[in-house]
Amino acid sequence: MKHSLMIGAMLGIVTATALYMGSSNHSIKKAKRALVSKIEDMIL
Repeated sequence: MKHSLMIGAMLGIVTATALYMGSSNHSIKKAKRALVSKIEDMIL
């Protein structure tokens, strides 16, 4: 439970950062890809 909460918080932070850094689809896609790989690193 605690682990998924942490991932949720990270998701929120990274999403907010991506939106803040620029609403262009390209940077959001890049941030999403980085986020996914970060989560995979945490889980694996």
